[in-house]
Formats: sequence, structure tokens, C-alpha cells
Amino acid sequence: MKKNEYAKFWFEKPEESVGFLLWQITNLWQRKMNAALKDLNLTHVQFALLAGIAWLERFEKPITQVRLAKYSGTNIMMTSKVIRTLEKKGFILREECEADTRAKCISLTKNGIQRFEKALNIVRNVDENIFENKTYDTDFIMNLVHILELNQGE
Repeated sequence: MKKNEYAKFWFEKPEESVGFLLWQITNLWQRKMNAALKDLNLTHVQFALLAGIAWLERFEKPITQVRLAKYSGTNIMMTSKVIRTLEKKGFILREECEADTRAKCISLTKNGIQRFEKALNIVRNVDENIFENKTYDTDFIMNLVHILELNQGE
């Protein structure tokens, strides 16, 4: 390969790419979350789905696995696998839905609520440490919401 035969980029340094930075931050965030949640016997994905159930239970019941996956933006098959793990750990109940016996309805157990509330404090601390004061910066948060809204349905 000749000296000038290499892939061309639109930036001079990787740190000038929003996608690269987002990828790096996401990986850092997930590593720190998983490490912080380890003592509670939770992964970050398990926490995220518990959070989705906890939030949805405030406003609607029953909650199906499909509804949780759509709300959380997760793959239905992965959601089902994680839900089974959370059920084995005693954090959720997974039962046949009355309205649709083909669907599984899920809810937090008392143990699940207690574990989630402990984890929520840990997650908040990790967020505050990684993002510093940005967790309370309305403009920063609204920019993230705007990006999600622009890409809704994908």
C-alpha cells in the first residue's frame, strides 16, 4: 500500500466525531453501571427493564413483555430472556395475561421493588459522577430528547 492509500475521514481526529464519542461514552457508562450494580446481582440491562416495569406500573396494568420491550426500546427476544432471569431471581412475577392468554404479563415483586429502589440510588450516583452536573442541565437533557424524537419509530 502506498503512503496516501488509506481510508479518508471527514474529521482529523476521532474525538471530532459525535458517533465515535457517543460510542465511547456509552461503553464507559455501561461498564460503570454494570460494575456498580454487581453487588445487587443486577446487570445494567436488568436494571433498565426493572425501571421500565416500575415506571409503567404507575400508569397502566397489565404490562406485557411486548409493551415493556416497546417502551424500553429493546428487542422482544432479548427482553423475554432477561425477564425470565429476573423472574428466577424473584424480582418479578411473570403470568399469563387474562385478556390475552398468549401474552405474558409482568409485575414487580416486593423483593423486586426493594432491589430496584436500591439500584436506582446507585444508578443516580453513577450518572452524576459520569455526567457531572449535566444530569440536571435542562438544555442538555432536552437535546437528548430531541435526538430521540427525531428518530422515533426506527
